[in-house]
Amino acid sequence: MNYLCEYNMDQGYKYKFALEPKPNEPRGDIYLPTVGSALAFIATLDHPDMVGVNPEVAHEQMSGLNFMHAIAQAWDAGKLFHIDLNDQKIGRYDQDFRFGAESIKQAFYIVKFLEDVGYDGSRHFDAHAYRSSDWQDVKAFAKGCIRSYLILKEKTEKFRADEEIQALLAEITTDDGSMSQYVGQYSSEKAANLKSYGFDQDELAKHGQPYEQLDQLVFELLMGVR
Repeated sequence: MNYLCEYNMDQGYKYKFALEPKPNEPRGDIYLPTVGSALAFIATLDHPDMVGVNPEVAHEQMSGLNFMHAIAQAWDAGKLFHIDLNDQKIGRYDQDFRFGAESIKQAFYIVKFLEDVGYDGSRHFDAHAYRSSDWQDVKAFAKGCIRSYLILKEKTEKFRADEEIQALLAEITTDDGSMSQYVGQYSSEKAANLKSYGFDQDELAKHGQPYEQLDQLVFELLMGVR
């Protein structure tokens, strides 16, 4: 990669490179199996600014990882250069299903994240139709990937506008500011004060986190009954 980056500079191409992690297949192990390992590798390069990642849904889910967490990590590092959208059963070989064909809720959160952060790169669908598909079905498959993304984008907008969902989010993320003095840059004084802070467990237990209610509302939103 260092050689390639130097060649890129020498030729004046101004290219950027996106590494695509994958845990296995066709061989048993691949050097950069996950987005996290690719980000760690990029940090060791002579020109890390030229190199980012191209995460693929199937590749993270093959090994049981959470793809949305992976792209959030890449985004936070400023390394989400490209993205491959498809779908996948966890623990199987690289299936490249139509986007949204297997995990609707996971696909929704992927779209929501990309739209929420304002990702302006390509939405690339690295997916394949069934081997039994004829030409017309292949075209329908390609249109289906795009349509699924746009449907989920519309669901994202409804999520933001849903008053009940937003009320639950506000309840979950409420902050009375009592702990703000302990966050931010470390200091020995902050650490000492935090150690001596008296947490009232009974009081804390009175404030539930209605994630189950929120998850049900997301399900209903995706099923079109909200």
